[in-house]
Amino acid sequence: MKRTNILYATIFLLVVLSAFLAIWVYYLNEGKDLLNFTISIVGFCIAFLALFIAVRTYTSIDSVNNISKMDGNILDNESYVTSLPELICQFKSKDEKRLDEDLFDSIERKLKKGTNTAVLFADTLQYLIDLIVLFPAVFNAAETDKKRYKERMDKILQSLDRQRDILHSVSKGNSIQITESIKLFKAVVSYQSFVAEGNFNIHADLLHVRGPVLRNSVTKTIYHNYLGLYYNKKAMHLLKEISHTESTDILSIRGLRCIASRIDTFPPSTVEEIVMYLRSACDQFDRAHEISSEDVMWPGFINYNKSRTLYFLGMLSESHESWLSVMNNAIESRYRLNRLIDEVLTESRAGKTEVTDTHLKQFFMYQEELARVMKLNLLISKANAKESSAPLLYRGTNIETISRKDIEKLLVNIDCFPLIKIYQDQVLEAMSV
Repeated sequence: MKRTNILYATIFLLVVLSAFLAIWVYYLNEGKDLLNFTISIVGFCIAFLALFIAVRTYTSIDSVNNISKMDGNILDNESYVTSLPELICQFKSKDEKRLDEDLFDSIERKLKKGTNTAVLFADTLQYLIDLIVLFPAVFNAAETDKKRYKERMDKILQSLDRQRDILHSVSKGNSIQITESIKLFKAVVSYQSFVAEGNFNIHADLLHVRGPVLRNSVTKTIYHNYLGLYYNKKAMHLLKEISHTESTDILSIRGLRCIASRIDTFPPSTVEEIVMYLRSACDQFDRAHEISSEDVMWPGFINYNKSRTLYFLGMLSESHESWLSVMNNAIESRYRLNRLIDEVLTESRAGKTEVTDTHLKQFFMYQEELARVMKLNLLISKANAKESSAPLLYRGTNIETISRKDIEKLLVNIDCFPLIKIYQDQVLEAMSV
């Protein structure tokens, strides 16, 4: 029983006991002055009523403080980092459908149990933000039910809004971190959904997030990384429009060559706008990298995003920063991360070590292979002449010096993520010409 309930029960018992005592004394009729006795009993009851009201007011204020206080909450922790090994061990699903169920079940349990106070809700919200990087492992996979994914995600977003409104009704003063973190989470989910559908005309949801208010290192990293991606996609949307490649994958060899062949026809004013977006994206990626430089996962994502941005910036302006060195850093970071994941998933059985294969393991392998093949796409297209003389290195081998059959042996296919096979086939086709 709660302490406040015990207190209320005690007061109630005392009042009942006093009433019985008053009746008993009254009926004794031992010469007591009835008027004085009545006044005393009424005064006694009023005093007890005042005590009850005072206690109730105190406990109500205390309850409000407990619900709304944010002291020591995780969203204010500037040193917080996501424990990727913990997530890898928690979600050992073998395929995307099972991972989809496990992710949403885990989130829904958290929302049911961990939202009673502002501090608990902040912990739950941080847990959701930690999982942001895993959502693409579900909706980018081949066998995902995207309709069901969207329905469950919408319910989660509605639940976040309800709990935020409850906290606001109690106290608005301490909830700014929660409010901005919810806006960030919703903006990132919206961005991921748009990109998964091939739509580069991204809504400006991220611009509504007050980034400087965010204190947590993970939320700040995600904010700057996805704001950089927002600017990148705005630039890509304009580039697809002026190059008339709306139905073409702009990062494929064919798409890149198409843009390079039409670059002289681009309106200077539009090129200026695209360059502005690309430079803004690079600035955001630099901020994200500065915040997360000690992290094991985020540098791989950030450098990959910045490298692609630098490639187009070098194509359209006099930028001299090398996209290739940044891409190599991204590949190295992702390769190192995959070795760490192998260590985490290694189990000893009957004297032998064996790496457990999970869908998340496949997802991070896909991320590494995507960076490796994207590097080949950018080099083979020769759309950016500044790096056109660089060797076509893939896993340490110059593929220009070996046969197509040997290249096929080198390539690593990730069956559950079909984009890899598409890009690899395009590389093989380009090398055969």
